Amino acid sequence: MTESNALENITSKVGEREFTLERVFDAPRELVFKAFTEPEHVSRWWAPEPFTIPVCNIDLRPGGIWHYCMESPEGNRHWSRAVYQEIVKPERIVYTGGFADEKANPVAGQPEHLATVTFTEQERKTKLTVQIAFGSAEELKTTLKMGMKEGLSMTINGLAELLEELQTA
Repeated sequence: MTESNALENITSKVGEREFTLERVFDAPRELVFKAFTEPEHVSRWWAPEPFTIPVCNIDLRPGGIWHYCMESPEGNRHWSRAVYQEIVKPERIVYTGGFADEKANPVAGQPEHLATVTFTEQERKTKLTVQIAFGSAEELKTTLKMGMKEGLSMTINGLAELLEELQTA
């Protein structure tokens, strides 16, 4: 199934064990990559509204960990971590991700996903493709029910706002 949200310029597709989101940004690929990999930028756009990212640590190298905390307006904290598998600047990032504790330890019994993020140049613009793959169709179904696809769509729209701000600064 493929759907497009014209207002937010995001195209999504759901497969048997994965979903994919795409959006084209009016920004150079190097800037989009930088906004996706530097903690001072990621902490400004990664969380869906109205959540914030009070903690964001990125060790951008294969085997390095991206550890962050999403905080609700009520103060509830949700920790996650990703372990980078592959980084090809400014073209591609591959990582495994899932829930964690405040010390970046994975939460037992929670599914992990494999994320592949590609940054493709398109006539002075950048097409961002985020594919999130799970070990089973059931894990995908559970994650979709939790709202991960909608939350990630919101964060990608936040990235668009940040990129516009960075280019006019």
